Amino acid sequence: MAVAAAGDACFEVLDALGLCRLTRRTGDLDGAVPLRVAKACVPLLEGNAFGHQITLALPIEVQRRLGSLRAEPAGEHREALLRAHRAALPRLVSQGFLAPDGAWHRALRGGVAWTCRTGLGPPRLRLWTGLLVRPDPGVWLRVAGAANRRNVLIEVSEAYLADERAFVPLVLELRVRDEAPRRLRIEGEIGCLAPVRPGGRIEACALADAPEVGRAHAEFYDARYFAVKKGEVTRKYRRLVGGEAGERKGRAGEGGAGEGSARAGDAGEGSARAGDAGEGSAGPARVRLVVAGPAAPEIAEVTEVTTAAGPDPVPWRGGARRLESLVVRNAVPFRATFDGHTLAVAPDAPRLAEGAAAVERAFAGVFGADFIAANRGALWYLTKYFTPHPPGEPHFFVKPWAFTRTPPGWSSLLDGVHGDGYDVLRGVVATDVFFATPAVFHVRRIGAPIEVPEGAPLLRVLPIPRDLLRAGFREARFLDA
Repeated sequence: MAVAAAGDACFEVLDALGLCRLTRRTGDLDGAVPLRVAKACVPLLEGNAFGHQITLALPIEVQRRLGSLRAEPAGEHREALLRAHRAALPRLVSQGFLAPDGAWHRALRGGVAWTCRTGLGPPRLRLWTGLLVRPDPGVWLRVAGAANRRNVLIEVSEAYLADERAFVPLVLELRVRDEAPRRLRIEGEIGCLAPVRPGGRIEACALADAPEVGRAHAEFYDARYFAVKKGEVTRKYRRLVGGEAGERKGRAGEGGAGEGSARAGDAGEGSARAGDAGEGSAGPARVRLVVAGPAAPEIAEVTEVTTAAGPDPVPWRGGARRLESLVVRNAVPFRATFDGHTLAVAPDAPRLAEGAAAVERAFAGVFGADFIAANRGALWYLTKYFTPHPPGEPHFFVKPWAFTRTPPGWSSLLDGVHGDGYDVLRGVVATDVFFATPAVFHVRRIGAPIEVPEGAPLLRVLPIPRDLLRAGFREARFLDA
């Protein structure tokens, strides 16, 4: 097979149809983010630029009818795609990319899209992007939604492609929201494909077992931090990550990983020196979840993956090569209302007070009363749980009462969970030097409140080595190309 060379590549891509392409975003979304964010918000900007966007080259029209979903190219592109599909399938089979009459071959014979459902749940649309992908050894490919710039009328199911031996068709499983029109046109960025590395382990511990993390939080949120913040963005996170952030900024101009945080110089942070962060990225990653209060994040493991065997996920039986992440859930039920100028958050006051007291007790038990008195601002910044943005912005963030610490060279993807009337945005935090994982809310509803109950999922935190954040892919070709 002819393969085009590409630096830092960790997977291969074959384009069989010309329906979709993989693109890279700039961190500022081509100038669409606010100027304040572009200047200082490193984790959010890197979240904007994360991964390879699965981008439609041709618009698709999705129709809902009689409990099923149907998709086809809009307008004059329909016949050209049908011809390309008819030509591609026998070519893929004859050249060994698809097993003849295998599960993938049978699924794709019916067209680029088909309906599936689980039990009595709503129908979902499986849309073949026309791409086939194969990760390099030791790498998986994660499929997810387009996140911070997305079509809010569709949801993309998370999936993991874990077959190193063969190419796997890249299929998006879409759910169309109830409020969408019966004929929905989708175009542009519809999903995100990103390499991840299995094999790491996440271990939970109490703050008493990792006191350096608590000290780092207090050092970051010192009196000078709050004094500077009163009049301007501190840029302290940017300085903390130092040369690493500068390198990433340079690559952002090339369409690679950008920078940023929804007010990330100010967005629920805590830091330490990289030399204190544990094992290097050469060996298995050992990640510590440091719990400092109630509602500790859950350690979750990927149990099913998609392979060349067929479109339905199969159990993963890779032994030590497991992929773990953290699920952060809401600790305090609340309502939030945005009127175009002011975003007002109304939490359950007794629950907030109870949780804040538990966090303060945890810090006091480890460091003593004198530490609490000397670092009152740092504790208050953590225990108040909610932090708003300036007037006019439909954003605020929630600070989980736990920290994540990764080995040197590893960051964490903070992938937000969307809810009714809001999104939690995607970010990337250098958790080898800064350990907090804030959930940044974008409120989409005007006038009426959003409601987030206790226990609602807010974030999936997935440790990723930074070399994969910048990795590209190699272009595979048909043998007769």
